[in-house]
Amino acid sequence: MSKIRLSHNRNNIVLIGHMGSGKTSIGKNLSKKIGFDFIDTDEEIENHSKITISEFFKKNGEDKFRKLEEIVIKKLLKNKKKTVIALGGGSFENDRIRNHIINNDFSIWLKCNLKTLSYRCNNRNNRPLLKEKNIRSVLGKLDKIRKRNYMKSNLKIDVSKKTKSLVVREIMNNLINE
Repeated sequence: MSKIRLSHNRNNIVLIGHMGSGKTSIGKNLSKKIGFDFIDTDEEIENHSKITISEFFKKNGEDKFRKLEEIVIKKLLKNKKKTVIALGGGSFENDRIRNHIINNDFSIWLKCNLKTLSYRCNNRNNRPLLKEKNIRSVLGKLDKIRKRNYMKSNLKIDVSKKTKSLVVREIMNNLINE
């Protein structure tokens, strides 16, 4: 497969969306297909802090997590080129992160319906915003808050009932036309 050329003012492909939308798995597959590096920002934050995100939330709270998240992500965005970046679900809510991505990168919202997200997140204990809560209700509230910013992405792909390979193919078809 030939390498995809992004327009001259776009550095990276940034995948945004809710937890469970497939940003990491789709990002890994996409990066292999187009010859880009891959980075998961949650993994980078864990490497930086030396603890899991769940532990960080428990120990330091969401406000401190969001501050660390901004530092790590802004550094990545500034220093990386030709990289597929899977952004944490709430990262695109940060004005500085979002504006940098909108101005410098190609963003793709992996949109997923709440039923599918609930199913995907139901058996995972590593989601601090979902711990011991009604998952569908929390996801619904997050969706109402985050959707207005997710909609600012360059490309929207509904991933609800699609295989990873179909989503990657759809992304690639859209990027070629970029």
